[in-house]
Amino acid sequence: MKGKIIKWVDDRGFGFIQSHNAAGEIFAHISQFKKGYRRPKVGDEVEFQLEYKDDKTNAKLISLVGVQPSKSRSSFVTKILVLAVITIGILGYQFFSESNVFKNDSAPLFDTTPAYENMGFSCDGKTYCSEMKSCDEAKFYIANCPNTKMDGNGDGVPCESQHCNF
Repeated sequence: MKGKIIKWVDDRGFGFIQSHNAAGEIFAHISQFKKGYRRPKVGDEVEFQLEYKDDKTNAKLISLVGVQPSKSRSSFVTKILVLAVITIGILGYQFFSESNVFKNDSAPLFDTTPAYENMGFSCDGKTYCSEMKSCDEAKFYIANCPNTKMDGNGDGVPCESQHCNF
């Protein structure tokens, strides 16, 4: 069915259509207009279908006649944004993969060997705390020498009552 918009309240999103094929004014709501077109205004020619609800005549599936669809800039902008994000991601990956930020080619920043390893101790048969001269010597023996009897409670700290009592 065809008609013409004779009243339109844009801020409320509704108006009325007059048609030669129907008596009286036909209610039209903005939600029933085809998407992608400008908002309707008084004088626009429309095509629509009639719907009868609660003894009222309403227009549904309304389309503006002779009005070109709005050019969608949002899809263009979306495509540009997606391309920009992908480009930034690729460039960022290349930067970080080629730079030394994540490479570990150099020596460690600090020496990770225990202090007692560099003090010149050697395994020469000592097994008891009474034979040790320091906590570092006891730690060396418990870590490197067999058959030591210096960690009575098995917690990894030797000679707790004599040398290693922190």
